[in-house]
Amino acid sequence: MHCRSADRPPTQYEAHALLLKGFSPNYRGDPDLARNQSAAIPAEANCSLFIVGLAPDLTPHELLSGIRNIGRVYATHINPPVPDRGHVFSAAKLVFFERAGAEAFYNAYSTTGYATPRHPHLRARVTWNRVRSAEVDKGGRRSRVLLISGPPAIVNQQYLCAYLNTKMVYHVDELIHRGVSDDGSRVLLEFRFGSFRCQAEAARMALMREFRDVGLVCEYG
Repeated sequence: MHCRSADRPPTQYEAHALLLKGFSPNYRGDPDLARNQSAAIPAEANCSLFIVGLAPDLTPHELLSGIRNIGRVYATHINPPVPDRGHVFSAAKLVFFERAGAEAFYNAYSTTGYATPRHPHLRARVTWNRVRSAEVDKGGRRSRVLLISGPPAIVNQQYLCAYLNTKMVYHVDELIHRGVSDDGSRVLLEFRFGSFRCQAEAARMALMREFRDVGLVCEYG
């Protein structure tokens, strides 16, 4: 991952370069990565939204906990407050796999504002993100949720998180224990990541490569 350090503001040259590419000068990701660039699509095909005015201590779990039965979430990114610049609330980028999900979210909250369950009094403003994202896996089954089945010594929160911490940067929405086989030899764990992009997809590849031989099965939920 290539990103600019949060320890310093952008130089004038960096700010101009980011603006020319369609990014805010405060953007800290890699603007040259294709996935981070604005897609060459019309506005009516955009699947990316921007939410402003969220809780200062917002977590991925809180952001996602209010998004249910709307559509598959492809990616999330939270911008924390920057008090020195007058930004006392968090903002978030929210990308859906499909335009239908993005439209459903926009139509539900663009007028009333989006409030998370923990902060119902904060009505965050929902707009279309100017950095556009095209549909991904339209009509498919990929998601930010993994259903992981295998030996209990491996399929448990402590072991899986310790393993993934050595492989990638990720955010956890929830981990839910879904059951144990009758003989106790297998456990089913639902692992909800903050994003599919670079998180659930990368975790699935790593887990299947590393633990397939011991009977681990990993599918999208």
